[in-house]
Amino acid sequence: MNFERFVRENLVKKQQPDFNQIAGQLKRAQKDLKTAKSVLTADPTWAFAISYHAMLRAGRSLMFSKGYLPTPSQSHKTIIEFTKILLGEDYANVMSRFNRMRRQRHNFIYDSKNHITISEAKTAIDIAEKLVERIINLVRKINTQKELFD
Repeated sequence: MNFERFVRENLVKKQQPDFNQIAGQLKRAQKDLKTAKSVLTADPTWAFAISYHAMLRAGRSLMFSKGYLPTPSQSHKTIIEFTKILLGEDYANVMSRFNRMRRQRHNFIYDSKNHITISEAKTAIDIAEKLVERIINLVRKINTQKELFD
């Protein structure tokens, strides 16, 4: 796959994959999912935001595994677009939800809108789990040091 458009537009830069960095992101994504579940009833909007961050970390790790690093300019949007390309049509629905979650999380973080129901937060957690698991499996195929992810 060619990601030169991302490089040309200064949305990503090339880097050597660092599988310790990748493993750290994926382990943190898994921990974020556990945290999201633990705060679900107390604060559904925060559980939603944490789920989004788990997806973001997983997407970053996938980018890292392909030898790219997002630049600060539009990093969240770039991670989603990059991940969507790598996952393909099978994950179009998940990636569409990921992008909607980005906008909703933005409203919460920057406008303090507490607008997420428990049902929406549960759905976010489910989607995040699906995406994180898929990315872990993809990164395992790329990385020969599988023990980093166990």
